[in-house]
Amino acid sequence: MLTGKTAIITGAASGIGAGTAEVFAEQGSNLVLVDRDEAGLAAVADALAANGARVETVAGDVARRDTAEQAAARALDAFGAIDVLFNNAGIMHSGDFRDWDEARWDDLLDINLRGIYLMCRAVVPQMLEQGAGSIVNTSSVMAFLTEPGYEAYTTSKAGIVGLTKALAVSYADRGLRVNCIQPGWIDTPMNRKLADELGGMDNLIPIIRKQQPLPRMITTREVGNLVAFLASDLASGISGAAIPIDGAASAAI
Repeated sequence: MLTGKTAIITGAASGIGAGTAEVFAEQGSNLVLVDRDEAGLAAVADALAANGARVETVAGDVARRDTAEQAAARALDAFGAIDVLFNNAGIMHSGDFRDWDEARWDDLLDINLRGIYLMCRAVVPQMLEQGAGSIVNTSSVMAFLTEPGYEAYTTSKAGIVGLTKALAVSYADRGLRVNCIQPGWIDTPMNRKLADELGGMDNLIPIIRKQQPLPRMITTREVGNLVAFLASDLASGISGAAIPIDGAASAAI
């Protein structure tokens, strides 16, 4: 579906970003991988390159404009186009709202929402010049379904939905499609760590089942398959959508 397409993927050193990069590489994409975890980024890139993928890396913080500009420039210099942007980098913190100071609030919003704004600003002009492009943003099921202590995270993920829809409407007539995914429980290092803290996956599954009818975590490759579809021409009529990949969590009472 993505043979010869050039994709920028942020948050690519682990989790959903790494799983999606693997799917894209198998489908023949040229990749520019972005993450502030330089060692993790290099490990993912080396593994993909060893299997024949064409991979460039940019080590940097997506909350900084120079990271976004460098990623866009690297894609154009190495591959001559920017066909896909997968904005996946993000962090999650929680705690009593009364204890959140401005610096902690700003840090989460800067990475989760400002980072997407900056990456989009860096690639949209090139996509419009090409007359085609697909942007996929990682929101969360927690944009609409939340729990105590996640005010900053929920705000950031709801903002991503709004930005996705606004960009989709603004540029639909110029070949640009913009969508977002809304993951639920995904098998990431963060959730594996949570399982370990609870004494094993058998102790986490009952917690997952209270929120998500599908009684397991969704794999990063399953998420990557959805992103690849949305990024491809097979999804040419889909734009402005917020698509759950949450094991029916958002459908349950």
